[in-house]
Amino acid sequence: METSTARVALKWGLLTALVGILLKSIQYAQEAYTSPAYSMLGIAVSVGGLVLAMREFRTQNGGYMTYGEGLGLGVLMFALIGLLDTTYVMVYQTVIDPDMNAKVLEQAREQLEKAKLPDSLAEKMDEAMEEAADKKQKGVSGLTFIAGIFGQIFWGFILSLIVSGFMSRKKTNPFD
Repeated sequence: METSTARVALKWGLLTALVGILLKSIQYAQEAYTSPAYSMLGIAVSVGGLVLAMREFRTQNGGYMTYGEGLGLGVLMFALIGLLDTTYVMVYQTVIDPDMNAKVLEQAREQLEKAKLPDSLAEKMDEAMEEAADKKQKGVSGLTFIAGIFGQIFWGFILSLIVSGFMSRKKTNPFD
């Protein structure tokens, strides 16, 4: 019996998004907005969820999964993750902590100072960050929402290309 990639993608997309949102909540509570450790943990959660989804699909499909099925599963899964994650981040930035962008900017400045960059380069980067903060301060837009979702789909596509290459198995016997 053939298994639907959509069912598996929805299940694992929801679970992965919830774990990612929990991780983001902890990161935001600790005000570690620019922490590379949380970024790496987020990537690990995404890859782990993708591997588990493909593994489940392959198991339910008699041990077989084509490259295309894996790719489709991953893209659909990351579309759901993007929708939920982007919604959470936007609600958090507008309702729960409207000053988050200023805090992120301050942490980025501190990291620039620790890096001991030349003054001219540090000033240029500071101006660029100020400009980006001004744009974010004007409010959350539909374009930002769409960009967040498509950003997740893009990275999900890239990850799915890689993971599908390792996880796919074709049927060798055409009579199975």
